[in-house]
Amino acid sequence: MKIPRLHPLLTGVFLGSVAFSSPATFVTALPVATDQLLIRFNVQPVLSTMGFYGTQFPVNLGYGLTSRWALFVNVNQGFAGSGDLSSAGEGDLSAYARFTLFKIDKPKSTLRIAPLAGAFIPSGSNTLSGPQGLLPAALQTGSGTFDPYLGVTMGYNTVNWGMALDSTYRANPATNRGISPGSEYRADAQVEFKLLPWRLPDEGLPKILVLSLESNYVHDSRALVKGASTINSGGDVLKQDAILELATLHWQAGAGAQIPVMQELPGSGRVKQRAGFFVFFEYYLAAPSWRHRRGRS
Repeated sequence: MKIPRLHPLLTGVFLGSVAFSSPATFVTALPVATDQLLIRFNVQPVLSTMGFYGTQFPVNLGYGLTSRWALFVNVNQGFAGSGDLSSAGEGDLSAYARFTLFKIDKPKSTLRIAPLAGAFIPSGSNTLSGPQGLLPAALQTGSGTFDPYLGVTMGYNTVNWGMALDSTYRANPATNRGISPGSEYRADAQVEFKLLPWRLPDEGLPKILVLSLESNYVHDSRALVKGASTINSGGDVLKQDAILELATLHWQAGAGAQIPVMQELPGSGRVKQRAGFFVFFEYYLAAPSWRHRRGRS
């Protein structure tokens, strides 16, 4: 397909705000321009074996402090249940900073490589109990500890397609209280293709329909229950996702489905996911007025 000719300034705005990869299943690579405030709302129901069900409502906030520095805060709340047991409430809050270490901007493409570092703050609970004692790990809402978090992310985009990758590690320290989940390594990949319009107009930025294919790999280490290691924990999971996104200059909305293609979960009686689906909406706002006033003083 021949790439349409665009004014260089228009192309830069288009690639930076609309076509730049905005993965649905991982937020580390979300694009945030200088003085932009991003707000993303998600709804993520999950269907699993053994009568397990749940829905999460994560909210992601991002702010472009400079052309290289971006700050993120992610909060999560939801509910889950299995049989007569259930739980609900706020999960652990995560906060991290991302620094664009390497970037290349061309008239029809952009490349970004950015390390990130932060932590998960124990706003959830790892000691939720029922009539028979501690609830299962899948029904706990937090880790109970302050968890360091670091990683690296990459994004590459052209007018017609884009991709994003990340690799992150969450270190979960052991605690003698409740259930301590094991440390988590995660790797994600996304590739997206512009479906409509076939050609971009010479002026203005249209609504764009995008197909996004994503993969999510997670390795969990062994968990601890009241300080003792348990064999019914840890393992490797690989999921595949397909998402349709509608993107404009100021907002994006999408819906997708998620299928696990590998679930290596040691032990017995482990809850395995059958299918998941999600919808999300994100909006880009201008910088707060106080930031502009400070810049003029």
